Amino acid sequence: MKRILLTSTALVAIAGAAAADISFSGEAEFSYNDLTSYGSTIEMTVSASQALDNGFTASASADIDLETGAFTAGDISVASDSASITYYVAGDGQEAGYIGEEVGKMSTLANIFEDEDNIDEDAQISASASIGGANISMSLDSAETYQIGVTTDLGGTALALGLDEDGSFGAQMSGSASSVDYTLAMGSDDNYGLSATTTAGGADITVDFGDAGWEVGASMALGEATVGLTFDDANDWEVSVGTALEDVSIGMTFDKDSDWEMNAGIAQGGISADVMFNSDDDVELTASYGLGNGLTAYVGYFDGTSVVTYFGAEYDMGGGATVVVSNASSGAAVADELGQEYAEGTTVAVSFSF
Repeated sequence: MKRILLTSTALVAIAGAAAADISFSGEAEFSYNDLTSYGSTIEMTVSASQALDNGFTASASADIDLETGAFTAGDISVASDSASITYYVAGDGQEAGYIGEEVGKMSTLANIFEDEDNIDEDAQISASASIGGANISMSLDSAETYQIGVTTDLGGTALALGLDEDGSFGAQMSGSASSVDYTLAMGSDDNYGLSATTTAGGADITVDFGDAGWEVGASMALGEATVGLTFDDANDWEVSVGTALEDVSIGMTFDKDSDWEMNAGIAQGGISADVMFNSDDDVELTASYGLGNGLTAYVGYFDGTSVVTYFGAEYDMGGGATVVVSNASSGAAVADELGQEYAEGTTVAVSFSF
């Protein structure tokens, strides 16, 4: 309740200012599925900003589910060119200690180095300021734990530091030396990593090294084809070959365990199709065809751990309106891997954005 009142108060205050910039946008979808019956979503985003007399700008935004009246996201901020403070209504702000994904063969360090898709985004309040060429940021979540981040650039060498309240920390440095581009990182859990790339003798060479091992890779263009090789500390290796001939692309990989994968693609006119098959007898096919006048047809087939099939027709009516008719088989939970996220069963959906 406090979050809703705080957001509502801020929006009303800004909306009442004569010079405030206010915008509204949103989307709505109405659908029928033969397995789940009718469904609908209606969401709206309200944004407002107001320039203040002291060089700062106050702004607020809110994402509202109009069916329930709940705030699903939003923030309130006051910012200038060198400083800012933001309150996240849903507590979904980026933690200040995050400074990037793990480097090379570096093992992960949660909330400092980690895959960006898996990073916690639960900051309630964040603040930042530029001081002496460095940007210093701090975040605080609903549990009142904090993180601190510092970034700067020293003549082409980028530095980043991240600190978590539990004592975890990490540092990252990246830049170029001669013809080598590099990123070097270390963390508090004895995590470290180095990733470097260079070109020698016409080949692109990559080196990844860290506490979790090492890997070396090279690729070279041979005529119309590109040949690649990777090798690591476990004596695993993989060879790849790929080529592109006008509208057709073909590729293959083969590794130490005799696992292989072949793929091919074509894009010509309104037709786009991709096919893949491998040593595990997996088969994947996706295709789309632009029929013109805003109408596009899609088809997909996957035979692996489960069998997935789908087909759909999408009609862009213009002005942000779209009609979709689709059918997807059981197992369609992995259909998003095939390019389309159609629900299982037969679905008719109409969506609008404004």
